[in-house]
Amino acid sequence: MLQFLTFDLMNLSFGDPIRRRCALLFSLGLLCWLFPSLDLHSQSLSGSNTTPTWEEVIAAYTELAKAHPEQTNLQEFGASDVGRPLHLFTMGPETAPLRMLINNAIHPGEPCGVNASIAWANSLLTAPEGLPEGVHIGIVPMYNIGGGLRRNCCTRANQNGPDEYGFRGNARNLDLNRDFIKCDSRNALSFNKMFSDFSPDIFVDTHTSNGADYQATLTLITTQPDKLGGPLGAWLEDVFTPMLYSGMAERGETMVPYVNSIQSTPDGGITDFLETPRYSTGYGALHHAIGFTTEAHMLKPFPDRVQATQLFLEVLLEAGRSQSNTLREKKRAQHTAFLALDSASVAWELDTTAVDALDFPGYEARYEWSNVTGERRLKYDHSAPYNRKIDHYHTFTPSRTAPVPQAYVIPQAWRHVLERLRANQVEYHQVPNDTVMALEVTRIASHSALGRPYEGHHYRTIEAVKRSIEEVQLFAGDWIVPVDQAAARYLVETLSPEAVDAFMAWNFFDSTLQQKEYFSSYVFEDTAEEMLKSRPDLQQEFDRVQKEKKREGGAWSARQQLDWLYKRSDHFEQTPARYPIFSIPKNQSIPFYE
Repeated sequence: MLQFLTFDLMNLSFGDPIRRRCALLFSLGLLCWLFPSLDLHSQSLSGSNTTPTWEEVIAAYTELAKAHPEQTNLQEFGASDVGRPLHLFTMGPETAPLRMLINNAIHPGEPCGVNASIAWANSLLTAPEGLPEGVHIGIVPMYNIGGGLRRNCCTRANQNGPDEYGFRGNARNLDLNRDFIKCDSRNALSFNKMFSDFSPDIFVDTHTSNGADYQATLTLITTQPDKLGGPLGAWLEDVFTPMLYSGMAERGETMVPYVNSIQSTPDGGITDFLETPRYSTGYGALHHAIGFTTEAHMLKPFPDRVQATQLFLEVLLEAGRSQSNTLREKKRAQHTAFLALDSASVAWELDTTAVDALDFPGYEARYEWSNVTGERRLKYDHSAPYNRKIDHYHTFTPSRTAPVPQAYVIPQAWRHVLERLRANQVEYHQVPNDTVMALEVTRIASHSALGRPYEGHHYRTIEAVKRSIEEVQLFAGDWIVPVDQAAARYLVETLSPEAVDAFMAWNFFDSTLQQKEYFSSYVFEDTAEEMLKSRPDLQQEFDRVQKEKKREGGAWSARQQLDWLYKRSDHFEQTPARYPIFSIPKNQSIPFYE
């Protein structure tokens, strides 16, 4: 049905304004043909200001799959929180050496990628030379279906079109681009399963920006190279990412890094965006996929944003195919290097002493008096564009590390953790019978949590831990998870409590921080006195702490003193603040493992 549409966008010179306009109008015409409800006749020649609904998007990919049955497949890969199925549209052979995955409408109010991916898929499928060889492409048509069904005109207050779009929150009012580790949504758990099965080498998440004003239509968040680390991170920064910027420039589209301004305007410098594993590309990095988040400029016309997003996909595909062998080699080297580590970085911070100069196409900014508030307001002057160097801070250093063990031991009680590990195709074997094992036990020495909820949780930071070898009771059916497997980095960054987006950070284990048994002071007084009499070493330590408290000027009440002794008695349960995931150190063998 679509086969007569053989307009070849891949070979257009996008630096030519006439050809570029033709390509844009063709893409818009395609959308109108696919979706009769979209009326271009009322639009100016600048193009349509409309994005399709979820139903229309799935209809478009259904038609593409019918028209090209030998080259494509449209499949459901799981459920969403709103009850509609999630879809994955694929092109090219599954055995291809390069695998590329595009995710759209994680924020449905930012639908540039929805339109761009349909037009791009059609251009690839109808090109005279056929689909590019050596690549298997997957497209998630609309990830946040619940938000996509909440169509409105106005919740993106600072955005220039389209006329209607979806809402940022999903059916549970979750921001799905904060949910890839905790998987509170059915969407995210389904995505984890799909991502692990698809196993992309390159991953793209399409967005529209918020923030400053500047000349470029498209900005880019690249997997942060320092956080990615290893041979893959260095190659991404030095070789592959420059290819994308030069490829866009050669086609007449200036692209700049995502404008994460330090001050009120980009003139004061910008920083890289640190996409930790809660974010889509940060999650992808746990599986050694290099990720790119396109951020089309909110104030540019919607058709221009769509065109720039589609152009990026074309440039990325071309660069990926040319570097396919090297990319696969770097991924293998990355995995090998990670397994060789004794400890891994699990949190990062910006190095404010490392700065480079970035060529930036901006607008002069000024402040004038507001007619609304009577205070000064920021205004960008489009009549005064500039191209100048600004400071670019893009070096991140590790702020916390965690051991890379031989294996983790996970009690079966933590079923919500096991569910997420299964979704990520984690390999494991089970303890065959009740037993006691000497394992590395982690105790949470210091932690803090947000006072207000963030994405359904009171996010917790683990500031200090203590590790020791202790005897641990295990039960038949508990999990032993070797780290030497494809999901190694995912395991370390979710199961190490210090990690920035660990399950511990997202409150999965908060119940272990609570003490269950206590004492009555008047009863325990006699026990405490007997303890001090019978244990001179304890009396000595008790006296030392008392002196320290007095020297520091802090009050140490009678109850606090008894509590200090209680925690050193046989009556104390020993489990509060004991992290419930245990480790087998690297120098030990894995039991029950063939």
